[in-house]
Amino acid sequence: MESPPFLPGRSDATGENVVVECRERLADLLGINDHTRIVVTSGATHSLNLAILGLGLRNGAHVVTTVTEHNSVLRPLNHLAERGDIRITIIGLDAFGNIDIESFESALKDEPKLVAVNHMSNVTGRLCDVGPLFRKAKKAGAVTLLDASQSIGRLPVHPVELCADLVAFNGYKGLHGPLGIGVLYVSPEIELDRVLVGGTGIRSDLNLHPEEMPTRLEAGTPNIPAIAGLVAALKWHKAFGQDNNAKVQRLGRLLRLGLDEIPKVRVFGSVEDCENSGIVSFTVDGWDVDEARMILQESFGIICRSGLHCAPLIHRAIGSAPDGTIRLSISNQNTDDDIGQAIEAIRRLAT
Repeated sequence: MESPPFLPGRSDATGENVVVECRERLADLLGINDHTRIVVTSGATHSLNLAILGLGLRNGAHVVTTVTEHNSVLRPLNHLAERGDIRITIIGLDAFGNIDIESFESALKDEPKLVAVNHMSNVTGRLCDVGPLFRKAKKAGAVTLLDASQSIGRLPVHPVELCADLVAFNGYKGLHGPLGIGVLYVSPEIELDRVLVGGTGIRSDLNLHPEEMPTRLEAGTPNIPAIAGLVAALKWHKAFGQDNNAKVQRLGRLLRLGLDEIPKVRVFGSVEDCENSGIVSFTVDGWDVDEARMILQESFGIICRSGLHCAPLIHRAIGSAPDGTIRLSISNQNTDDDIGQAIEAIRRLAT
């Protein structure tokens, strides 16, 4: 006997279709009407690979992306380029740290099939105004892909308003869900190739994977515990997300301003440009970033990350290559005292 199908309008063996509820809540979050356009994945990396590989780019198709991208975008594109399937134009930053519009518009003249842009940098926390970029890209005939891994849950991400055909993100950052779950929104105008195929629990008589969405892009047993966890997180976010984000923004501002006052500390990104993010990235003159991270953690109990943060190109653009930065990530569980202690620890490190 086959397992119960997890499809719209069908209930699971327990009488509660948590998968459908998850899709419906995600559709509400994204401001879309059709929850069957929501694909549940194992994470943002999975989602971005489905999006990029599912477009079936071939014969040297032109792809435009930016220096702000995570390796979850860069590496699938680089693998396609290595095979000769695509050619890539990477757009840099202007003097103000924004995507270089002149270079972007010039690249669009070469008729790209895909334009992929990171909504919020995981290195600096800087938000990209993607709406105008994607509107230009759509006029040029490109499919638009938004990596919303850092922005989802921090601010509204509405694909229709942003002109995003594809939106990929995870469930564990701004949404506070569990690890091991991601999401891919696919516009009704886009039909992706089936990259992963296999068991679905329905239509086992078919030789090929089912065509209808979202089953078209989902194969194997769904991660029900993670999906249930994301449902709980989405409920929490709807009730408390606004207050949570306000607190993170306030603490982020406090941390940035405090670090800006310390000689020998360089903070990447301004308070205004990065106010929606809990990310603060910095370096300390005279210190290797890995050594500084280790001292902050072992001597002061401050958990942070160091290095390139899986986004190598942006470091060349902001001047932190080749070693990268030290990155602090603020959550709603942090307090003013935590921020004060972090500032003082970094001050001592910089002395």
